[in-house]
Amino acid sequence: MFEHLQPYLVHPLARSVLAGVIAAAAIDIAAFRAWKSWDDATRYDWRTASFRWVQGAVIGLLAGLGLAAVA
Repeated sequence: MFEHLQPYLVHPLARSVLAGVIAAAAIDIAAFRAWKSWDDATRYDWRTASFRWVQGAVIGLLAGLGLAAVA
């Protein structure tokens, strides 16, 4: 199933973007653990969280471009 994605995921820039998204999403894990019901999930500020994840992807991409230039 994921064999289509493997060539893309091994690319240094794709790994940098993924690392940035994961780092940004890790911030939200504490909030996710505090949820006690589905209502907590509906009241969560998904707009801010998704913006943070996009920021992480962009920062990861920029870091990856810098590292790729050195390598």
